[in-house]
Amino acid sequence: MMTNVLLEAQSLVARPDGLAIGLRLPWYRSLPLSVIQLDGLRIDGSDIPGEKLRFELNGKLRPLAEMADLTGEYWFVQDSLVLVADQAVAAGGEHEVDVTLSFYPPYIADFRRKSRGIARMKAN
Repeated sequence: MMTNVLLEAQSLVARPDGLAIGLRLPWYRSLPLSVIQLDGLRIDGSDIPGEKLRFELNGKLRPLAEMADLTGEYWFVQDSLVLVADQAVAAGGEHEVDVTLSFYPPYIADFRRKSRGIARMKAN
């Protein structure tokens, strides 16, 4: 399993609109966004609700809730998906980031994979 690649190293960024974290697709092939589901994001042990999350991929920033409808848009294995949360973090501070996502490749029947990444990161 490719769980060690979910969180992009040192990708936590404090932004004026909250925080951003880079994620890598933990699978060997690109996938349509409609088969990927973010199960949870925790920062320093606190859950971030889904309505406070957006994602940036392929040059577009969208609410997380739209991901399930994007059947024709792909997360390519070479690209990072940037998860943006309406949650302030202190720039320069170290934070624990815990992300879990699930995906089910459309070409493998009844297969579902869950991936989790946990790391302490300094907010840039």
